[in-house]
Amino acid sequence: MFRIGVLELTLTCGLLLLVLVIPWMITKFYTRVDRRLENIEKKIDKK
Repeated sequence: MFRIGVLELTLTCGLLLLVLVIPWMITKFYTRVDRRLENIEKKIDKK
């Protein structure tokens, strides 16, 4: 049977976080910034 060490397990979990979670967080951040910019543009257009 394969013996998996703690270090290998943490490395694989860390890589999964880097590959999946961080791009998701970046896209959420950019959508939030885009919404704020649209609101600012609407306020400027009304004036």
